[in-house]
This record gives sequence, C-alpha cells and structure tokens, in this order.
Amino acid sequence: MMDPSTLNRRKFLSVAGAGVAGGSLLTMLDARQAPAQIRGTTLRILQWSHFIPAYDAWFDKFAKEWGDKNGVKVRVDHIPHLELPARMAAEFAAGAGHDIIHNGSSILTRLYYKSLVDISDVFGSVGRKYGGWIPAAKPLVEVEGRQYGVPMFYILLPMLYRKDLFDAAGLKAPDTWELARVAARTLKPKGHPTGIQFSQCADANLNWRSLLFSFGGAEADASGDNILIDSKEMREALRFAKALFDEGMTAEVFSWDDASDNRFLASGIGCWIHDAISAYRTTEDTNPPVFKNTVIGLEPAGPAGKRVSVAAANVYMIWKFSKNQQTAKEFLTHFMDNDLAGMTQSRGYNMPYLEANYKKPMPVIGTDPKMQILQDFPKIVAFYGYPGPFTTPIQEVVNLYVLPDMFTRAARGHAIEDVMKWGMGEYRRIYAKHKRA
Repeated sequence: MMDPSTLNRRKFLSVAGAGVAGGSLLTMLDARQAPAQIRGTTLRILQWSHFIPAYDAWFDKFAKEWGDKNGVKVRVDHIPHLELPARMAAEFAAGAGHDIIHNGSSILTRLYYKSLVDISDVFGSVGRKYGGWIPAAKPLVEVEGRQYGVPMFYILLPMLYRKDLFDAAGLKAPDTWELARVAARTLKPKGHPTGIQFSQCADANLNWRSLLFSFGGAEADASGDNILIDSKEMREALRFAKALFDEGMTAEVFSWDDASDNRFLASGIGCWIHDAISAYRTTEDTNPPVFKNTVIGLEPAGPAGKRVSVAAANVYMIWKFSKNQQTAKEFLTHFMDNDLAGMTQSRGYNMPYLEANYKKPMPVIGTDPKMQILQDFPKIVAFYGYPGPFTTPIQEVVNLYVLPDMFTRAARGHAIEDVMKWGMGEYRRIYAKHKRA
C-alpha cells in the first residue's frame, strides 16, 4: 500500500480509481499526516483581530503548536478587519506578502481568483469528511467550478433585546421588524432608543440587507447578472428605515462603527440592537445586570413573514505567489479538523459551514438557554448578493457601501425616488465596469 503522505491528493485519487475502495480511501485521507516536505518551511498568515480577543490568543497558540509539531515556523499577523481589503490589494500589487490571507465580510474571490491557489482538493476532502458544506458556502469561494478558498466561519447578527424593558412597557418580543419598530418608538421617550449604523461599516452592510431581504427585496437575480434593487420592496424598506430612525434612534448612529452598538447595548441605554453576539459577550463582561436581562431573538420577519439573516462571511485563501502552498494547504486542513474547537474558543461567535458540525447541542450555543436559538439560523442565512452569488460587482458594491449609503440618505430625509436613482446609478456603473472588464 502506498503511503498517502508521499502523494498529492489528486494523484492519490487516481490511485484509488485503480482499485482502492472509496471508504478505505477516505479513511486514509482523513488520517493523513502532514507530509515531511513541509518541514523547514515558514507559513505567514494574515487575519483580522477577532472581536473575541480570547480567540486570537487561542488561534496563535494553535498555529504555533501545529508548526512546532510539523517543523514549520508559523507567523500570525492580526490587523483590524476593515483594513483587510486594502492589505489584500497591496499584497496583490506587490506579488508578495502572506501565504494565507483572511477575507472577512468582504469576500474577494472573484476579484483575485486568478492570483489565488485552486484549493478544490482541500475544499472537497474537508467537505466529504464532515458531511458536506451548507449551501451558502460554495458560492463564496467558487469561480468557474473551482474553489479558491476555504470557508472558515461566519458570524450571525440576531436581535439582542432587553426583556426587562419590553416587559415593563407591555411590549411583545421583536419577532417582526414592525414589532421592533413599535418597541423603539415606545422606549425611546423612556431613555432607551435603538440603533443601527447609518454609516460606512461592515455592520451597516449586513443589517440593512437583512431588513431588505426580509422585506422580500433582492440585490441580484439567481444568475447574479441582473440588479433587482429597483423594486417596491426596496422602497418599502427605505421608508421603514426612515421611520425607524425618526421614531426610535438618535443622530449618533450616523457616526457609529462596528463596535458602537456593542457599547450601546452594554451601556444599558439601548432597548434592542441587531448585531453579532460579540455585543452579547461585551455586555456579559462589562454590565452583568443588563446582560441578565438581554435576550437573543430570531431574525425578525418582514411584512409577509419572510426571514433572511445576512451573515458576515469569513474565508481563508492562499496566494499563488506563496512559496509554501503545500504547507498552507496542510494548515487549512488541520484548522478545519478543529472547526468546533474554534467555535468553542470564540464563545459561540464563529458559526460553522460544515453540515456535520450542526449536530445539536452545538458547542457553547447549544448549552446556553439564551443562545440555543442560534442553532436554528443556518436555514435562513444568506450572504451578499442574495439570492444571487457573491459576484465581483457585488463585492465592489459592498466595499463601496452603496446599499447602506442608500439607507443613510433615506434616514437623512432625501426623497425616496432620489435615493433610488442614486443607488441604481451606482449599481449600474459598477456592473457596467465589470462587464467591460
């Protein structure tokens, strides 16, 4: 029997076709040790500074221990998440930098795929081992039938609301966007407004899409080629956002960043926010009385009962200019083998893309009664471009904050039709540029 550590995955699959049984093949692949040829190499990884700092400490140790075991010097660099696209552009231009690069929220597969390593072998073997990938995963990393990245985790943005304030005012839980608006309108005069970013940040890109899609709107069709925001549903979502701001927010939301709503909830002022559970953890750590009364709710339903929760995607990619591509592949395989450990270390923040890792109870969130509802989100999760794929034009739309800028203009009092004209102009300009390219 040939030692699989001496074979690359494609060659090994061809050997299997000559007579190795499929079940035995998968067992051998799963048990494969990192090949000897990676010893003496250096692996550089660029990723964001996680919103749960303990995760960074765990990851750095995890990477170092893997490196020590396999004779690889591993260096992990952390930068703020909003700096990742600029750093990726700089490394692309220089043709040098890190081996593995983290795409957080802005997934730039289609923009850079010709300069990324095709890692369909890793994507395929990991998927087979863990029951496949959830449907929303593959479009993040696939171009022309090949995968140029490994989805690492995504981040949910549920409703986080103060049950004590709701109960005292006789309010129903914010299970719909209309009930959330009623709560904001009722509690703002009592000193407890709500807040969603009307600014250029990742949360704004995510939150307003969740509202739009739950209102029945769409960004592009299933092909990804046709823009669909010029719709009745988009106009209804913009009018709703304007009313939500007027009735239930203060002007500070125009200058909020991605951490502002975390602080807002933890301060005890906010009646509800629509945000990742980092806000829940921040409140737990800094204001236990408020945390005690904070509840996590399902994505609010739109007027017709539809729920779409737009999540923040996170993906690992390998540059073609990397001199340590095999080392990078081995590390990514090992990382995905420890997917649930990462979820635990992130205190339930990192949600898995692999089907097998949704067995209940899930780590952390399955054992916390207030967090168990997060286990029911995968079936309503979507990413940018919904219901179409995350195309290159949509990637640019996201990076330029076109959609949240539309909502911001509406909140500031611009006429809805003027907002629509401006937004459609931006979408068409971006789409036309990429068609020419």
